[in-house]
Amino acid sequence: MPASETQLSRRLLAVLVWFHRWIGVATCLIFAAWFASGAVMLFQPFPSLPHAAQMALQAPVAPEANLVAPAQAAAALPGAETLRLVQRAGRPAYVVEGDGALRAVDARTGAMLPPLSPAQALAEARRIFGPGASATGPFDYDQWVVHNRFDPARPFYRLDANDAAATQLYLSARSGELLQRTRRSERAWNWPGAVLHWVYVTPLRKDWHAWDAGVWWLSLICMLVAIVGMILGIVRMMAARRLHPPRLTFFRRPWLRWHHLLGLGAGVFVLGWIFSGWLSMDHGRLFSRGTPTLAQAQAYAGCPLTQALRQVDATRLAGGRVSEISVTPLACRAILTRFAADGSIERVGGAGHQIDDAAMRTLVLNAVAAGWPQASATRVLSVDPDATYALAEDWPRSAWRIPSGAPDAPDLYVDGTSGRLLTVMDSSRAAYAWVYYALHTGNVPGLTARPALRRLLLLLPLAAGFLFSITGVVLGWRRLRVSASRSSDGRVRGRAPGASAPAPRSQRR
Repeated sequence: MPASETQLSRRLLAVLVWFHRWIGVATCLIFAAWFASGAVMLFQPFPSLPHAAQMALQAPVAPEANLVAPAQAAAALPGAETLRLVQRAGRPAYVVEGDGALRAVDARTGAMLPPLSPAQALAEARRIFGPGASATGPFDYDQWVVHNRFDPARPFYRLDANDAAATQLYLSARSGELLQRTRRSERAWNWPGAVLHWVYVTPLRKDWHAWDAGVWWLSLICMLVAIVGMILGIVRMMAARRLHPPRLTFFRRPWLRWHHLLGLGAGVFVLGWIFSGWLSMDHGRLFSRGTPTLAQAQAYAGCPLTQALRQVDATRLAGGRVSEISVTPLACRAILTRFAADGSIERVGGAGHQIDDAAMRTLVLNAVAAGWPQASATRVLSVDPDATYALAEDWPRSAWRIPSGAPDAPDLYVDGTSGRLLTVMDSSRAAYAWVYYALHTGNVPGLTARPALRRLLLLLPLAAGFLFSITGVVLGWRRLRVSASRSSDGRVRGRAPGASAPAPRSQRR
């Protein structure tokens, strides 16, 4: 190799060593925290209130014959996209949402409803938990409702059961709906779990754009540290292999030796896991978000929500022990989904007649043809709820797949109960499900149905990654101590020639 190329290679190697050493010092604790918190999340996910549990807790809608037309309620919010009928503080109310806004409308009078009062929140807490319950609020943010999906429903009340499990429910002051549930053990495990792993600290997470950009850049920097470490590890190993006798590493100091050997052994997993974790923050940067364009969504619905609601007979809305009735426009037909407290679900049309699966499939195919005319969809298939795509996208068990039948058109996934569009599965989104979700969580065919085996197979490399990170923490700490010691010695012994001595203590200010 020419001398100029050798010199360039040495300079490049020196830059990589500097980057890995000092940026690694700044990020080694982050690596250790991510691996440890990832292990916790295998057993304890972030708290949630599943929809079925929400329906069991909410009060049933009072049977009323004199409700205002839902189209009138939807008109209270320009650009309304969804409408639900719920029981809110003892009276039926329409909850209208659209463009990030939410309005609650009295279903009896059509008047806009103000946020719930503390007395109403306390009454709801005692209805659910009994006389020993209490309510706190209203407040905008809390560690367990900091996600931006809760934004339209703010502010919240926290309802405390004051039971042995320290159960807490979160009640939207706007809609009157129960949207979150936590217990003491979940909260305790989530601090070293999901909160640490996702950097879910409330002051940062409540600003979605700041959190998204901050965690994305932090993950990218950590990934670059891992890539540079892999390169240096291989370079050092190749140098050690040229020794006599050949070795895997020429480092003799124990922590450096273990850092190198663990890096060689766990490096591929560390890099793959950090890479897939970085992709969890993609949010449309590199891969498709799986959402339709505005024109596609409007064509799929067939008409605005207010127009579809004109088909709904208000006298047939309530009845029975129904906790919620939601309306979805599908091919300009109003699809009403009635959720009962016992978990049963009924799908009816605007006039109250039931819509069977055959009729629903026809409506879905018509809606898909309107939104994606380049497709030639002719089939509606059921979806395995344990499939990688279903888990990655968090689809309900009632999801249907509509194959496009054309190479330039995406497959569509919809909720077979309501007709709600779930995911536009183009090739980019399909690849994302594997490159991010499957790689990061191990939910792949063969392991999804074997959770114990999947956890074991993930725990082993997570433990190796954690130990590898700890060696980096120790090396980083030692490097900082040496640098601090040298700086201190330089200040004491390295006074420049001709510099005056420090002033006496009595003359210092």
